[in-house]
Amino acid sequence: MKQVVAPVMESRTRQRIVSLLYSAPQGPSEIATALGLSQPYISNHLAALKSHQLVTSRRVGRKSVYELEGTPRAAIMNALSSLEPAPVRR
Repeated sequence: MKQVVAPVMESRTRQRIVSLLYSAPQGPSEIATALGLSQPYISNHLAALKSHQLVTSRRVGRKSVYELEGTPRAAIMNALSSLEPAPVRR
């Protein structure tokens, strides 16, 4: 599993998204606000995570809510822990 997870998780933005979703399911707008990034940018990253079956989405009214896929949750966290932290940009 780690071979599949690691390439998609090399993006620091995706790592941050997964970290937020690890805490609780959230919508793209909530994630964008928390990370200080645009909602379309976050949606593109969520689509990549979803295509690798790392997150799932469901509709709540007119809103999409994303959460970590149940089965690979431990593998995701293991993959994240093996990556070196990205340098902090200021």
